[in-house]
Amino acid sequence: MLWECTICHYMHKGDGPPSMCPLCKNDSTYFTRIEQGEVVRPIVSGINQILTPLDAATAMAKAVFSLSYGLFIVTSYDVDGDGNRLRDNGQTANTCFQVTSEPVQIVAALNKKNLTHEFVLKSGKIGVSVLHQRGHALAARFGYSSGRDGDKFAGVTVHRGRSGVLLLNEALTTLEADVVQKFDAGTHTIFLAEVTAGEVQFEGEPMSYAFYRATR
Repeated sequence: MLWECTICHYMHKGDGPPSMCPLCKNDSTYFTRIEQGEVVRPIVSGINQILTPLDAATAMAKAVFSLSYGLFIVTSYDVDGDGNRLRDNGQTANTCFQVTSEPVQIVAALNKKNLTHEFVLKSGKIGVSVLHQRGHALAARFGYSSGRDGDKFAGVTVHRGRSGVLLLNEALTTLEADVVQKFDAGTHTIFLAEVTAGEVQFEGEPMSYAFYRATR
């Protein structure tokens, strides 16, 4: 059986859904079963076919699933009451994109249960490392474990950006940004952040979430 996370669209194969999504960290209640051989009836000659409730739900899931995503390592750090940096953390994320060019601003959506979310709220700093198409191990490392249980950066080559966030040396490019606004989105917070620095480290094709799923 195939199960799909309705938040980040991670696909899981097994008798039941996983206890927690390895990418967005939502629990099993956010997974829906995808029936093998499911076909969504198309719109033909401009005439909308009437869908049953099950078909409509399936159509919506598949339509949302067709949206394209990148795959990134989002980083931040904890601070004390005086603003001193305490510790670092990072997570795999697929929702990060540019929204304005003057000033250059990005949006990142993070699950409220994640430690990185907590650190972004405290520090107001976001680092983004854009993975290349050979970054499967990094995506898994930062997505399949929690920073509450250990140091995700152990053994990973990193450098500290101007804002203090850790950035991955193996990333194609990196960005640093300061949070300017945040929006409640239920299970997630949407952070709007102004980009303060960027690096181009390598030339290559960035990892997409679809590519990761197809080749992992």
